[in-house]
Amino acid sequence: MKLNNSSLLGTVLDKTEIEALIFDMDGTLVDTLPVHYAAWLKACSEHNVHFSMEYFIKLTGRPALELSKDIIRDFNVPMEPMELWEKKEALVKGQFNRMEVFPAIAEVISHFHKKVPMAVGTGATKAMATDILELTKIDHYFDYIVTSDDVQNYKPHPETFLKSADFFGVDPSKCLVFEDGQLGIDAAKEAGMMVIDVKPFYS
Repeated sequence: MKLNNSSLLGTVLDKTEIEALIFDMDGTLVDTLPVHYAAWLKACSEHNVHFSMEYFIKLTGRPALELSKDIIRDFNVPMEPMELWEKKEALVKGQFNRMEVFPAIAEVISHFHKKVPMAVGTGATKAMATDILELTKIDHYFDYIVTSDDVQNYKPHPETFLKSADFFGVDPSKCLVFEDGQLGIDAAKEAGMMVIDVKPFYS
């Protein structure tokens, strides 16, 4: 991915009264969406199921098991949700070496490291999030991680982000969220937080 001419770091620095930063992971911190998309398609391929990237993007932010249920329902896939989910997760793990941190977001987390508390708020499982953050060597930047294993309500519900604010003891209005998915953007707004859609900064 190449940087857009606009600077994500510059946009953040223009904001005032930021006391915590919260980052979605897939598609925001790490370029994982092509890997996840291909894995879902391959997991469904024996049943001749295909769906567009546009369909997939609309559901980004949902936990993989919930997304598995969505795909089974929408495309009549004759599989159990856990079976499809486990097949897809195994395929993703075989592609970890293809995942890279977006340069624009790498600049942000490097700049604010040890200056402002930073958290990850993701719909991934704790095991998957831990593996991806460690393998891309950015896990040490974050003080707190909230995954789908840690909440009862998933994005667009604000619980994922509010848990981070509560952990840091920061008012939600002083938190800045970085997101690429509409569900996550809606969750951040519902939490009363500032939010940046990172997609315009990636090209």
